[in-house]
Amino acid sequence: MKINMGFAACDEWGMDVLNGAFEDILLDEIVDKTIYESRGDDAVNEAYADWEDGNTDAFVILQPEGVQKLNPADLRGMDMLLWNDLRMAFLTGGEDAAEQEKMLRETLRREFDIDNPRITRSIDEENLLAYDAILMEDREAGMREFLRITDNCGVAYTTGRELVCTSPMNDRSLHECIYAAKDILAARERWDEAHANPLPKLFVDKREDNRRQPKPFPPFNDVQNEAD
Repeated sequence: MKINMGFAACDEWGMDVLNGAFEDILLDEIVDKTIYESRGDDAVNEAYADWEDGNTDAFVILQPEGVQKLNPADLRGMDMLLWNDLRMAFLTGGEDAAEQEKMLRETLRREFDIDNPRITRSIDEENLLAYDAILMEDREAGMREFLRITDNCGVAYTTGRELVCTSPMNDRSLHECIYAAKDILAARERWDEAHANPLPKLFVDKREDNRRQPKPFPPFNDVQNEAD
């Protein structure tokens, strides 16, 4: 699966990272790239407009080195940090925690191919592999621990919307941004195809007053609109 991906570099550091990354000819086998000439917010706006027009499948924002700003496109959703099998999500203050955990659970199913996701609210390095995601309330403490565990690497991603936009935490994380976006798009496609036309039940136990048919998972944007 080859994807069309836009790259918005916010400064010369970002351009240097891009130029170095695409010296790896293997990336050209999985990505048709568009690199925007603008910088900063103008580059982000160009990338977003291109995605809205259907010209790209996803985009990556490269911010100044050392700046770990989540949700760089300033669009609503649940912020996450990704690195290999480590996934950390952050609660949004003022919103229902149970609903946010429900969104994370559906995200892990639809975007990460995890049928029965296991979520924890605390960081215990000895047991991290037993969980599929960590849901943190304290953003600063969570980010600090994440960067310590990953040696300052990682991919910033905001779920809960149809847009797939990733951002590298440093110059060593760009490849992971590309592969993360590609994997998320592929997982969504598999999920949506599997749930587009659910089969009706062939047998209904009349002892149960439950004739509801399984429904496909709704688009994330619809979920957020209902929450609003």
